[in-house]
Amino acid sequence: MEDHRLKAFCLVVELKSFSKAAEAKFMTQSAMSHLIKKLEDELGVKLLNRNGKTITPTPAGKLFYSQSKQILGQYNRMANSIYDLVKIVKGPLYIGASNTAATYLLPQVFYNFSKEYPEVLIELVVSNTERIMDDLNEGRIDVGIVEGAIKETTLFPEEIAEDEIIIIAADDNPLTAKKSLTSRDLISQPFILPETGSGIREFIDDFLRSVKIDPADIKISMALGNTELIIQMVQSGMGIAFASKWSAFKALKDGSVRILNMSNAKLARKFYMISLEKEPSGITARTFRNFIRGFKFFAPF
Repeated sequence: MEDHRLKAFCLVVELKSFSKAAEAKFMTQSAMSHLIKKLEDELGVKLLNRNGKTITPTPAGKLFYSQSKQILGQYNRMANSIYDLVKIVKGPLYIGASNTAATYLLPQVFYNFSKEYPEVLIELVVSNTERIMDDLNEGRIDVGIVEGAIKETTLFPEEIAEDEIIIIAADDNPLTAKKSLTSRDLISQPFILPETGSGIREFIDDFLRSVKIDPADIKISMALGNTELIIQMVQSGMGIAFASKWSAFKALKDGSVRILNMSNAKLARKFYMISLEKEPSGITARTFRNFIRGFKFFAPF
């Protein structure tokens, strides 16, 4: 029922980027650009200003965005009302997930859920925790899957899995020979950190403070928004990094990175499912919440 072009256009406006919108929709940037250009050609009006890397809506684009949001919202409310009435689980399900959750937790969840509810169309947006909370508050997604503490008091978090954060280094890093790291060791090394606003970045800062290290004293060689890229940079010897055990599993298994021990301390965090309501009003989102509550996640090792 819903026109996917309206969603794509709204995403470009909200993220101010074709590349970020394409990544969130698992499309190529050229495919996203072509889709929006085709929409502009069909309407006969320019909707977006393309000034370098910054994308902004034209006056017509602002009006089109506003109307598109209303149309998409009405589509969603109408479909949910009908499906609730006849007790059918189908239609779109909008989910926002952090990179780690989307890559390592959710594929098996989605596979099993889709087998049981084949008429549900899952729309997944991958972003950081801060953005996912914004998307929930602004009604762009039904459910969020994030890691770390949730400080937004208007949201309803529910723990679904546990993750362990480890410190990793390339296999030839001198620190791999040490049985336990000290604070001095951490300060001496260049770090590859996740982007500001991500759940794990906040977790890292809290941990550093707990071991009497000011996060400002850490040498940061790179800050990246892609978990896999962080692992690759560690493998190349660019620095050490905090990483989820889920994300580092393959690199640890093949021996290209090793775990650095920090006073035998286990750094654990939680994965949470979050929503605006304790029980979503739509039958599809409600069914997904109940499904993931009963899902058995396996630890990577």
